[in-house]
Order: sequence, then structure tokens, then C-alpha cells
Amino acid sequence: MKRRNMQEIKEATARLKKAAGMTLVEIMIVITIMASVAGVVGFFVFGAIDKANVGNAETQISNLENMVMMYYTTTTPNQLPTSLDDLTAGTMPIADEVPVDPWGHDYIYSRDGSRNFTICSRGPDGVEGTEDDICN
Repeated sequence: MKRRNMQEIKEATARLKKAAGMTLVEIMIVITIMASVAGVVGFFVFGAIDKANVGNAETQISNLENMVMMYYTTTTPNQLPTSLDDLTAGTMPIADEVPVDPWGHDYIYSRDGSRNFTICSRGPDGVEGTEDDICN
């Protein structure tokens, strides 16, 4: 009887060893599913980040526009700054520092006349004059 129990235990152990583990095909299927889920999630996450960066740039441009107008009203005679760095200079600076856009580039400031000016971000591609530029 003892011998039969030992034989049954050995057979059960052998069956468990054969059943344990996964085949290469099963592992590849699991990896494919995980990669697909990660791709879909990544697509939506990075899309949301891009939209947030555009919104942040628009807000910063609006704030810079207000600071330029404040500079204009506080100078005698009234004049626009020659560059955004003028906002941080003088005895009463309007800003501590001029921010960079969400992509790490300086904002582009240009004057068109006595009271006309433009403030732009190069956008996500970092190239001036492309369709993804953000301007006031």
C-alpha cells in the first residue's frame, strides 16, 4: 500500500509539472494585449497634455499682454517696451521674470507701431511661422 501511494504521488507531481507554466504563444498574446492597452492609454494621456500646454501658453500670452499694457500706461511718455525683458527692468519692474512657453522656448514679442504689438509662442514644434504657433 505504501508503494502504491508513492507511485500515485510521483504521477501527480509529474502531471503538475507538465501543466505548470505558460507556452510561448500564451506569453506573446498577453504581451500583445498589454501593449495595445498601453498604446490606447498613452494616446489619450499625451493628447490631454498637449491640450493643457496650449491652454497654458494662451494664458501666459494673455498675462504678458496685460503686463505690456501696464508698462505702456506707467511710462512717460507712454511707450511699449522694446522687448519683454523691459518688463523686469527699472525701478518698479512689472514682473520678476519673463516666463518661457510650456515647451521651453522664449515668447516672441514684436511691435508694429506705437500701440500695436504681438506676442507669440512657437508652439509644440518650436519653429516660428508654422500653423501650430499661438499668438495674441
